[in-house]
Amino acid sequence: MENVITQTGFDRLLATLDASDREKAGAEYESLRARLIKFFEWRNCEIAEALTDIVFDRIVKKIDEGEQIQNINAYSAAVAQFVYKEDCRSRERRIQSIDDVPETAHLIKKDESSDEETDEAQMNCLEKCLAEFSDENRRLIVAYYDTDERTMIATRRRLADKMEISLNILRIRVCRLKAKLESCTLKCCRKF
Repeated sequence: MENVITQTGFDRLLATLDASDREKAGAEYESLRARLIKFFEWRNCEIAEALTDIVFDRIVKKIDEGEQIQNINAYSAAVAQFVYKEDCRSRERRIQSIDDVPETAHLIKKDESSDEETDEAQMNCLEKCLAEFSDENRRLIVAYYDTDERTMIATRRRLADKMEISLNILRIRVCRLKAKLESCTLKCCRKF
């Protein structure tokens, strides 16, 4: 789990980008952030923004340790490569971790006893949209929401721990997935 950038660390990062002009440094930061997000998106990373934050966390850590970074663009690209490779290696582990959560195993299979009040067209749309997600993301969103109020926090903490991410990053990922799912489902339902 990575650290969150402090104000002091962020100030040092801006000084590395441009020591003489803070506004120019801010613009450089935004430009670099956008390039890093594109780097991860082009590699089909659905958590591009979170991975970009990890890159910046590591750069700030090096700056705090006293390392002089001459070419921050090249340095950030190298760090991004490492972060991407780490994410790829852990992807399979995350998929297996989600499968190991016993509370979700029954939901991965199609539920044959659907509620009579549920409109069949809406369910078909939901299933169609879920099928467009990767197996990992489908399992994640199902695992996140398959809980009752009593066990919700504990279940989500266990899920985050198994995925080796913070609870906050888990919430962000699921929020993005939920927004995509809702948008897809609404578009599909409008056709009926």
